[in-house]
Amino acid sequence: MISRSGRAPFIGACALAAACATPAPPDAAAPVRSRSAAVLAGPVIADAVDLNPDATIVRYELTAERLPGGSVRYGYNGTSPGPTLRARVGDTVVVSFTNALDVATTVHWHGMHVPNAMDGVPMMQGDDEPMGLVPPGGAFEYRFVADHAGTFWYHPHFDTDRQVDLGSYGAFIVEDPTEPVVDELVLVLDVDGEHHAESPAHGRGALLQDWRVNGEALPTFTVDAGSTVRARFINASSVGYAVIDAPNARLIATDQGLLPAPEPIDGLVLAPSDRAEVELRFGSTGSVVTTQTFSLNGGETALPPEDLVRFVVAGTGELPPVTAWPEHDGTPTPDPGYADAVWALQGSDRTGDWRINGARFPDTEPMVARLGDAVILEVRNVSPTRHPFHLHGMAFELLSRDGIPPARQTIEDTIDIGIHERVRLRVFADNPGVWMAHCHILPHAEDGMMSTVRVE
Repeated sequence: MISRSGRAPFIGACALAAACATPAPPDAAAPVRSRSAAVLAGPVIADAVDLNPDATIVRYELTAERLPGGSVRYGYNGTSPGPTLRARVGDTVVVSFTNALDVATTVHWHGMHVPNAMDGVPMMQGDDEPMGLVPPGGAFEYRFVADHAGTFWYHPHFDTDRQVDLGSYGAFIVEDPTEPVVDELVLVLDVDGEHHAESPAHGRGALLQDWRVNGEALPTFTVDAGSTVRARFINASSVGYAVIDAPNARLIATDQGLLPAPEPIDGLVLAPSDRAEVELRFGSTGSVVTTQTFSLNGGETALPPEDLVRFVVAGTGELPPVTAWPEHDGTPTPDPGYADAVWALQGSDRTGDWRINGARFPDTEPMVARLGDAVILEVRNVSPTRHPFHLHGMAFELLSRDGIPPARQTIEDTIDIGIHERVRLRVFADNPGVWMAHCHILPHAEDGMMSTVRVE
């Protein structure tokens, strides 16, 4: 079979990456892991209760609601972050969603490859009565298969900037039973006082500090001496960048699952909506995870690092050995040199006018792909600020940055694009429908920096 362009088609992300090899069928007797047994105390996010006894189906009830208190805050099931949803690869996921807010909303499953009608983007489903838009007091059932492992999250995709800013988000973990079982901890990051009515003035929106982790400022977790923790970081901030550093830490996974091999951490940049899985090892002494203050208009600043998370150790023990995570060939795909589409990201935070190829959504030109093709998208940032570029429903492989290929295969759903940087992406057009593609600095997206990828 040959594509319309005369090139051999791409049959899916997993056709190229050994990382995506089909996992062994889940053991029906093996439970989905809950919170880390090694974490003895701290603000651990509760897991949602699976209401279906079937070993291959998980069903959750999720309610969007305003949280009690004087200030306006949103959450799910009475908390922000909302409860952590969990599934194993191959599970059918059913989420019975209720909107108890006084405004319409949706749920978007960020980074997951769900059917188009389940993506929580009502403008993609119709114009007259948008499919999937849940009115106040309304309900909707989301149903999809968890087809690959990773750290994902859920949040609204209607009035997105405001609702996410107010606390509407939570983690969704999909586990691969073939991976090592390691105690884990979900850490959802946001910035206090980030909520804004207007796009930030030049530079100001980038210099956000006062981070919250799992809803708390500088939380302290107590962990067992001699333990290993798989820390799943999710940056739920609408604007803020976190730059993670931690002792005895290795990066093991990013947006779309395990890396070809673990890597040391040295200033790990988490742009808005990014995720990272980090192996943390503890001997007899505690540690602190820090973040460097970061500017959208230039990167790391000269301000001192901010402590993000503290770990206190209980008992005594040796530093455990590193975990033998599955490894695979990480050879990047060669850049073919052509582009099926070129998008220029334009605008200024002085004006709040953000565009792609000179147009603001919904007037942007979509990229069209045939189902099964590999589509080369070149994204050029010609603006004076960074942009975390996010694609719904599918993944992509980074081919190059400013003409330089990555050191290892890099498969993501969000990629941070630096000022005046050019990235080339191989989009895996393996999910039919019309999919959003946008900057995940949410004021940028709301102000026009969005387009679509149509897979037919």
